[in-house]
Formats: sequence, C-alpha cells, structure tokens
Amino acid sequence: MPRVFRGEEPRGYPEPGELKEYKARSMIQEYRGVAIAFAILGLALAAYFIKSMLAAPKPEAPPVQSVYIESVPPQSKP
Repeated sequence: MPRVFRGEEPRGYPEPGELKEYKARSMIQEYRGVAIAFAILGLALAAYFIKSMLAAPKPEAPPVQSVYIESVPPQSKP
C-alpha cells in the first residue's frame, strides 16, 4: 500500500508555503543584454554624428567677383 493512502506524505514533497508564486519576467529583464547592446550602439552613433558635425570643414568664402562694371554717366540734354 502506498504511503499517500496511509496518511504519510511522500519524500521530496515541499512543505506548505514553501512554493514561491510564479512571476513573469518583464520585457526589459528578458532582453536585458540586447537592450544594453542597442543603448551602446545608439550612444556611439550619436557621438559619431556630433563629432562629424563639429569636425566638418568650414565652407569656403564665395569667390571675389572678377568682373568690373563701370557706370556710364547719364547723357546731358543738347
């Protein structure tokens, strides 16, 4: 006759209250490594963009006009 039928509990059976309630992991906990990798990648891209904007060469000044325009005096009435 098995022990359960005699009122004895089988070995290895947890005590009442010993079982912990299941709690699902959040998405951040589940994908923590991927979130950290994307955060580092985003920071690196932002730093590269800011650095490229600050280190960009300054635009050259517009060239000096090489054409000289002489004004013609108005003709006097005869």
